[in-house]
Amino acid sequence: MKNSPISWLADRLLDLSAVLLFAMMVHVCADVAMKYLFNKPIQGTLEIVSYYYMVWAVFLPLAVIELTRSAVAVELFFNMMTIPMRIACIALVLIISAVTYFGVAWITWHDALRSFSRGEVVMGPVIVAIWPSRFIMPVSFAFAGLVCLWHLVRLFVSRAGRNELTTDAIITDEGAV
Repeated sequence: MKNSPISWLADRLLDLSAVLLFAMMVHVCADVAMKYLFNKPIQGTLEIVSYYYMVWAVFLPLAVIELTRSAVAVELFFNMMTIPMRIACIALVLIISAVTYFGVAWITWHDALRSFSRGEVVMGPVIVAIWPSRFIMPVSFAFAGLVCLWHLVRLFVSRAGRNELTTDAIITDEGAV
């Protein structure tokens, strides 16, 4: 799984998210320094942080969260299920997740196109074009849906994938293994 194209792309999206978080930190620190040292804050910082950095940092890692199965999960009854029941439960959850991700991607894609056609901007101390950031959500949701479908295929086609998706994680002091 670690060497698959989906894994590689998800990792690159996570890397991009990390770079953007670092850029946001530098940008905000520079804004604060400029404000208190020279009484001249960087114009548009709030808008750029809100409409670019935050959106990218939150939505780009969705595929990695699905790929590593790191979302919040309650396994109260799951661990008591037989393997066929686990497979059915996982398949149902993956189908619902994929449909939901693709549905949200479809809706946000149309919102992004509408924003693009209007040339959407936000007006603060400076005018900031925000339409480009609107395309991050549909891309991120579509890729997360693709990861769910990939897990679904692995569940039914690959013994290793089925074992990985149905076995309990062994919890250690360092976390899940």
